[in-house]
Amino acid sequence: MKQSLKSFSASINFSNTIANSTGATTAFVESNINYNSQGVLGQESQSHYSEFLVGSKNTESAKGYAVAISCNCPVFKLHFSLLGSYSHQTNNDLVVTIPEGCCNLFFLPLQPSKDIFTSKHTRTLEVFFTQSFLERILGEQRTANLLDMTTAIDAEVPFVFFKERRQIPLKLSNQIKEILNCAYTGSLKKNYIESRITILLLDFLMDTTKLEVVDTVMPEADYAAIVKVEEYCRLNLKQKLTINTLSQIAGFNTTKLKRDFKKIYKTTIFKYITQLRMENAKQLILEKGYSIAEVSYEVGYSNPQHFTTAFKKTMGYLPSQLIK
Repeated sequence: MKQSLKSFSASINFSNTIANSTGATTAFVESNINYNSQGVLGQESQSHYSEFLVGSKNTESAKGYAVAISCNCPVFKLHFSLLGSYSHQTNNDLVVTIPEGCCNLFFLPLQPSKDIFTSKHTRTLEVFFTQSFLERILGEQRTANLLDMTTAIDAEVPFVFFKERRQIPLKLSNQIKEILNCAYTGSLKKNYIESRITILLLDFLMDTTKLEVVDTVMPEADYAAIVKVEEYCRLNLKQKLTINTLSQIAGFNTTKLKRDFKKIYKTTIFKYITQLRMENAKQLILEKGYSIAEVSYEVGYSNPQHFTTAFKKTMGYLPSQLIK
């Protein structure tokens, strides 16, 4: 690798336990790693459970960096490259490359390896989990890839789930945002993340989201611009969102914006915004008890009837059915 890469180290350990006030133990430990040295800035957060670990990284580095990884048991690693490209290299020279906007799963036997980040900006979500966790949630269900992976596990050799580049589909992208934006703490967060990770993993493994093979990788700057547009939409659902406004935010012309947005999120901008608005409306009704008129305003509709029509078309039922 390039000599300019900076080096760090991390250890993945399972069965971390902490005592609560009753003297019982629970396998849930949170930690944060701050990067502010050797030209690397940012933060990595980790949530440890008994059978899996959730880690998210948000860093900047002009020349890239590498992280040496060691584990206390063989693990699987589900990696989502949300921003920036990523590679994983084992000591027997197996290299897994996951470009920006893509995802993959691989098995790591009990041997040292390293993560390599070469992009200026890095944002990831990773889930490390044990074989027992995989067997518990899947039961007897197996795909062809999982059968091949079982052979690799028995032989204690690294294994990559997908041989081709697979883009993160919209369904998983939304699930990832829910995990990263979790506002709960303590036992509520533990239960929430456990359920979300289980659903995320099942959808990935059983291919219910139909992950698409990526022939070409979008340039990092273009992908970052589309992500910026998506985040702007998500944070400004009450506002009028026009193609011209979003084009200015992306720095693209309208044609390129619409084409690249659909390439990443597999739907048009306006359908995506409508879906965001309806999902947010559903949450406001269920969690905060908003009325139809109130929730209409909060998600950008001046006419409650227009909102009700859009909600029924998008969700398949009337918003009034959510009101108890």
